[in-house]
Amino acid sequence: MENLKSRIERVISECKDIMKKYESEFADSNKTVSFNQVKVIENAIERLKRQNLPVLEDLNKLKISLLSKHENYKEMMAMYNKFQESLSNIAASAINQKHPSFQNKETVIRRSIYRKPANYEKPLGSKGNTNLEDYLIPVIKLMWSGHSHAEAFKQIARKLGVEYSTVSAQCTRALDLTTDEFIRQVNSKTILSLIKKKYPDQHQKINVELNINSRED
Repeated sequence: MENLKSRIERVISECKDIMKKYESEFADSNKTVSFNQVKVIENAIERLKRQNLPVLEDLNKLKISLLSKHENYKEMMAMYNKFQESLSNIAASAINQKHPSFQNKETVIRRSIYRKPANYEKPLGSKGNTNLEDYLIPVIKLMWSGHSHAEAFKQIARKLGVEYSTVSAQCTRALDLTTDEFIRQVNSKTILSLIKKKYPDQHQKINVELNINSRED
């Protein structure tokens, strides 16, 4: 009994330390970069290009740096959500579902555990949607079947219940592409090498979903 009690206390202590670590990370504004910041830099670069003006190397470096920080934030947010969900599932499974009086307690446990951290910002690709499976592959399929990129973005936005701009961002900025570059790569099918490079462990899924012969890897 004492050994079990000691183990439980260690687990609780470790969970508290992890929560404090996350709270500290999210509270540090220098470590969290909003996608709007990245968009401002990208818009500035696009304006310079349209005006046939040289793009300063420092501006490109800043863009890459901000994108990197934003990706790190999204990854940390995903881990945080997974951690909270796991705690919630463990707590809920401990409740005896045979007793109706405990059902409301399960709901309370799930709500109390699954809280977003302070300074939370909804990450790109919200509502639990994934970049590859929910955005890129469906959009590419629609465009290959004859739809324009705008029509494809609208259809996926309606299907997922997100904004048009979210779909656009997932298909362009998430790949560090402009809209025109994305369209060209989809039409020429060079988009395949790009998404396979971004998702090296998803080659088979990409081949199957997009009906690509695996020998093209």
